[in-house]
Amino acid sequence: MAECLARPQAPWALRLLPPFPAIASRILAVIGREDVDIHQLGDLVRLDPSFSAELLRFANSPLFGLHREVTSLAHAIALVGTDRVKTMATLVAVNRMVRASVRVGALRKVWIHSLVTAIVADEAARGTDVAGENAYTAGLLHNLGTLGLMASYPDESSRMLEVSDDYGFDLLETERDLFEIDHCAAGAYIAQDWDFPDELAAAIAVHHDDPVEGESSLDNIVKLSWRVADVLGYAAFSPERRHEWNELIGALPPGRPSWLRESPEAAKRELADRLAATPL
Repeated sequence: MAECLARPQAPWALRLLPPFPAIASRILAVIGREDVDIHQLGDLVRLDPSFSAELLRFANSPLFGLHREVTSLAHAIALVGTDRVKTMATLVAVNRMVRASVRVGALRKVWIHSLVTAIVADEAARGTDVAGENAYTAGLLHNLGTLGLMASYPDESSRMLEVSDDYGFDLLETERDLFEIDHCAAGAYIAQDWDFPDELAAAIAVHHDDPVEGESSLDNIVKLSWRVADVLGYAAFSPERRHEWNELIGALPPGRPSWLRESPEAAKRELADRLAATPL
């Protein structure tokens, strides 16, 4: 589902959302060019050393599974390529946005769920015609609307999640009652406002729709991956319905054998190792 989405007027619930960090936008723009200007990249790094240091901490964490120490953005590009570094920069930018609010337990669960969904989506895309970097980014940002709402209204978001869990309320309806927008629509709006690709905004918009068995598309991998994260114990909210491991893994598009397709125990071990030393 990569059709161009019409950009709506800013919802009132997102007017307090901090803008996408300017340094991240500049880094993504420079890295996105065919011929990356390493000198220009170095100049950007010097403009915001803390952002660059944070990016390197994530790059060297088990979250990305690199086997060599990354010492600079230029080194990261040489090791893993520009697409992976763009993903890293996006992760750092969103982590900054939610850093204060994730001290609240209910909201921290949302961020960890997003990270797990990213890892699962990346693995699920291997051997398919969906680029792993696109799957990772879409998995990471599928709950961008929730992250945006909780960054804007952390107390209200936390209470809403707790009440929804306690009483089994429909999450999307509860969000619309409180914020006049649900997190799917809010996430698509933020993605467009931050000039992310339309394909990504579309995947965010429909991630609560039912997945299609065997379909090899970005939005379908995201639909399956967040449900897999739930089954493995990383649910952000009470699920609409209980899913079974075999049901979800059997619905994935055909791909390479991996820890994800092996067993839930293998997947839990891999995810626990990746998250253990991640600088959240």
